[in-house]
Amino acid sequence: MKTSLRYAAIFVVLSVALFLVFSITSTYHFHERIPPNPVFKAIRHLVSVVETTNSAQLSACPTTNCHSSSVACPLSCKLKPTHAATVAKYSSFKVINAKQTYKRCDQLEIGIEARDSINRPKSTGGDYFWVWIHNNKLNASSAADEIVDHNNGSYTALVTLYWEGAVEINVTLVHSSEAINILRRVRDNNTTPRNAYQGTFQIDGNRVKKPCHISTNMFIYDYPHDANKSLTFCNYTDSKSGFPWYCVKPDHFPCDSYSKHSRQLDDYKKATATFKSLMTSHEYTMVLDSLREIRETSTSPTTSVYVKRVTNRQSSTPSTCLKHPPPRCVPGLPPRSNSNVAGHYHKDEWISNVCQKHDFTADNGAPITKCLQNTNLHFYGDSTGRQWFEYLINHLNKNGTMEMNVTNSKNGPIFGLDQRNNISLSFLFHGFPFSTGMAKVADIDYVANRLDKLKGGPDSVIFISMWAHFWILDLQFYRDRLRSVKDALTRLQHRTPGTRVFFKSPNTYAGVGKFWGANIWYATEMDRALREEIVGLPDVTVIDVWDMTIGHRTGLNIHPQEIVVGQEVSMFLSFLCTDNK
Repeated sequence: MKTSLRYAAIFVVLSVALFLVFSITSTYHFHERIPPNPVFKAIRHLVSVVETTNSAQLSACPTTNCHSSSVACPLSCKLKPTHAATVAKYSSFKVINAKQTYKRCDQLEIGIEARDSINRPKSTGGDYFWVWIHNNKLNASSAADEIVDHNNGSYTALVTLYWEGAVEINVTLVHSSEAINILRRVRDNNTTPRNAYQGTFQIDGNRVKKPCHISTNMFIYDYPHDANKSLTFCNYTDSKSGFPWYCVKPDHFPCDSYSKHSRQLDDYKKATATFKSLMTSHEYTMVLDSLREIRETSTSPTTSVYVKRVTNRQSSTPSTCLKHPPPRCVPGLPPRSNSNVAGHYHKDEWISNVCQKHDFTADNGAPITKCLQNTNLHFYGDSTGRQWFEYLINHLNKNGTMEMNVTNSKNGPIFGLDQRNNISLSFLFHGFPFSTGMAKVADIDYVANRLDKLKGGPDSVIFISMWAHFWILDLQFYRDRLRSVKDALTRLQHRTPGTRVFFKSPNTYAGVGKFWGANIWYATEMDRALREEIVGLPDVTVIDVWDMTIGHRTGLNIHPQEIVVGQEVSMFLSFLCTDNK
């Protein structure tokens, strides 16, 4: 009995002690005036560490994987931050000073309020939004002229009303500022393994495949080899441009037996796993939460407005709504102004704000044939540029006049010749890296090198689309590649003045399968870099297809549908044939 009472007394004393500890700890945490007590000091420190994950601490986090046993990582770097990311669920928009009806060419002002995952208003900017309007009955759409970041969690989008009738408003949170910081950190980590490529080495009938990449540190596979034996690499760095390319050297095969290039099987899956390993699980979830529509303010629902018809005015005719008619399409025009979107769609036709675009989409291909007579066109780049090449070939060949010579239908070289109209077209994929099917190493070349071999002249047109295979690399690598092309163009135009040059900007898309590295924010950054590096060069024109692919009814596709490609090509041809009607 005495023993039982003794244990009961001990239990009561301990309970009271624990109650006092937690009570005083709680009081101490919220009221700093209570004098410190050594008994509670460790508990307070633990609570502080768990609860405090402010931006200063996060900036000190290592850029490598916090869960790696080889990295010393502060506890705060592994915890969910209290500064929660912007989310579409609680963010909202409203039309500022909304009216019952509008006139065409009025400008709609849309206010956006960003909120975080626990429904608190954000006090900082940097979020990435897309805003566009559309009318599905008219097959009409337009992106915003501009989106102003007020750096306090609020944004203002300005959108021109180009058509009469209903106007539906779409506001999409592409990425939170927090997710963008993560994406930037991962991209700029130069030791990050990226997309996986492989080379085929061949001697007679014997073949072996080995990993290849722009650096000996960028192989996705933990390549199996004898731990006591270091890997040997074949160095295929281009002697002229200096761009690097390496493959693991196979045993018993010389480096000059490298015959074919391709991407490794399951490389997207492995690349995604590698990128994921560089983030905490919370960061990865934050990055995946992208391209989410946000709602209108519940107290003032304005997801649509109405544009009324103005009497005694031919207002049903598509209009640019500019103060002055756009100029003729001549080389060197900027892809868009700072205050106006590049154009809008009306009945699926692109109405350009940049210049006087003509329509070349007739089914018989006659307008294209007339435009391109006595012209040699050289296409270099990726599969989004190959879409333009294929579109032209298909329309030029309506009468069966094209002679084709195809080495590789995806990577090139591909040649088309219309002797009757003296039109030639060629396509070749840009040099390493790329991951489109199998290619012969002998057929691979860098764009700058091809330009240095080109004769050029007034009858020559160069088209370059070079972006979609560079999103997984750091931005400086992409800029260096653009600069090498820019330097080669300068040399070409010095040799043979009059060569016309066109770049296609990146286009929007919602993703590439399950490949995490193909993030739209990376394409956004490349679009900005291309304009900074290329716009303003003599006789060089950048065709803005970014604005052409936001909000079109066919959706966000890495390879836009033919109805969009036709309008992109019409913009291109409008610069080549300014007198064609």
